[in-house]
Amino acid sequence: MRMILAITIGLLAHGTEAAPALSVDFSSGKPADYFTERTAGRVEVSSVKHVQVMAVSNSTARLRDVTVKPGIKYTLTLKAAFEGDVESIEENPRFEIFARLGKTSPRLPSRRIEFLDAEGKSTGRPLVYAMPFRNQRTYEDVFYTPTDATAVRISLASGKEVRLVLSAVSVSQTADEGALNVNPAFRLGPCNYSGWKNISAGGRLIRREGKTVLDTKYGSTGQRIPLSKPGTYGLSAKATGNGYNSVVIVRVYDREGKQLMRVSTRRYGPGTHFVLPKNAAYGSLLVYSCLLEEVRLVRVGDEGAIESLPRK
Repeated sequence: MRMILAITIGLLAHGTEAAPALSVDFSSGKPADYFTERTAGRVEVSSVKHVQVMAVSNSTARLRDVTVKPGIKYTLTLKAAFEGDVESIEENPRFEIFARLGKTSPRLPSRRIEFLDAEGKSTGRPLVYAMPFRNQRTYEDVFYTPTDATAVRISLASGKEVRLVLSAVSVSQTADEGALNVNPAFRLGPCNYSGWKNISAGGRLIRREGKTVLDTKYGSTGQRIPLSKPGTYGLSAKATGNGYNSVVIVRVYDREGKQLMRVSTRRYGPGTHFVLPKNAAYGSLLVYSCLLEEVRLVRVGDEGAIESLPRK
């Protein structure tokens, strides 16, 4: 069995189905090597171009739980395709909407990323994405684990009367992106909304002058960004105004969800700096009327660093 450990961490105490973060290509072995005992029987061994793959038909299969560290960026990489009498993004470009968080269809395959605490209980809201590409596609989801998460649980649904073909899967810590927020320069390309929770009506990722750009329309919001250290922070963006009230905002909250601070910038280039308030736990982005090329939230230094930097 070809298996490459991405991170060497011990098994979780709460269950034997937990495994270290890893990367597997399904080119050997049997379903029970990768999937839970309860769902492995729903998975069949198949072949694509003489290479072994795993397939799920008209059902849902769950991978063995993967051990993770809390409050850390991870990437789920999944190589998959599907077969069945259903439209795909290749045939219907409007299906681009199914690349966004929470936009699913019972007729399309989907992936669900659920986080577990040390007792094996669900923590935080699951991330659910459809898989709208018929042809083999490498899906990449970059996300933060919740601050109380110790494992991630990945479920793969084929969709109604659809056969989902799986070639590879991995879960690994994300390489430094030069920002606290996920996917700051949209390097993952079109059809990848990692880091974003809600896209405003009419908004979408587009290609502009050879770059992937988020047309935010009027009010697109990002996912939670853990803010674990006090100190001085900087918010910067590369963007072109595109409509009324073009602005990039970061909102800062405490653990209970109370908003403590709201910092904004309309200077698309220079950074805007601020000191994180006490009891801050996480932040999120809110962007209005921008063709957004890049947005970065970074920690600059301790609280005293603000004295030598331009303020809001």
